[in-house]
Amino acid sequence: MMLWLARHGEAINSEQWNSDFDRPLSELGRSQVSQWTRWLLKRERAPELILHSPLVRTQQTAETIATEIGSEVIVMNEPLLAPGIDTGRLLQRLGNSGMSRIACIAHQPDVSHCLGELIGGGQHLFSPGTVAGIEFDCGFRRGAGSLRWMVCPAWFE
Repeated sequence: MMLWLARHGEAINSEQWNSDFDRPLSELGRSQVSQWTRWLLKRERAPELILHSPLVRTQQTAETIATEIGSEVIVMNEPLLAPGIDTGRLLQRLGNSGMSRIACIAHQPDVSHCLGELIGGGQHLFSPGTVAGIEFDCGFRRGAGSLRWMVCPAWFE
């Protein structure tokens, strides 16, 4: 089982937008997500399901990934990925999905905290657009994941 855990791509500056909820990705953010998705798809099997928080920038990140995958991938709004993630409830949701390759798009500091809980500890920096690949051998469980890779969008600049 594989989980792609990502922070949304770079968004428009919050001072340029009225609502944080509706703040969209910047053009650079879309480009970076497209680039790392294409790069990963040459090395990894694509997710079957992409879950994103209700905020616009995560939805746009998920849609960008889905466009690059170009096949039948399910994209869903998942309220559990809104700021303040409860990792236990998220793991339950992943396990109940019936899918073995899932991407989750969320926010900082939640993605850093969640990654630590999934792999049994550590501190991890997620700049906008960073994605981590976490492998699970025996189901989606807290502390049972192994960090296989982490991709930073700065690699593609």
